[in-house]
Amino acid sequence: MKEEIKSVEENIRLIFKHWGFGEICSSIYAVLSLSDRPLTAKEISEHIDYAYTSTINALNKGIELGHLRKLRQGRKNVYYIDSDLSDIIKEKLSQFLEILEETEKSIKQLDERHRERLENFLKTLGSAIQFLKKLEKTEAKA
Repeated sequence: MKEEIKSVEENIRLIFKHWGFGEICSSIYAVLSLSDRPLTAKEISEHIDYAYTSTINALNKGIELGHLRKLRQGRKNVYYIDSDLSDIIKEKLSQFLEILEETEKSIKQLDERHRERLENFLKTLGSAIQFLKKLEKTEAKA
């Protein structure tokens, strides 16, 4: 059974890595996702095999992003996930859409000679923007 849990943990870690989280943050999210209770930084650090200070820094980043929460239990701080994976994905897609739109805007501001060289890319960029906007509208209706 332990091997199956390790496999699930690895898959969860890969999901978070795919959405732009670093190695340590992805590992933290995977461990917390599988835990039946909030964990201390020391427990997390030992499980993911990262230095305690690196783990604390990553936990603070997760708190800053609004994805993790810290709670005082007795004399120790414990950590848990306080966001839904779909919210994280929506946030990342929204950030990506902003980058695409900014890129499109900057290309359109170029002189004609440069715009012509980027014409094909501008078309694919427009398609990607439209796709993400449709996705946003679909989600808003749900």
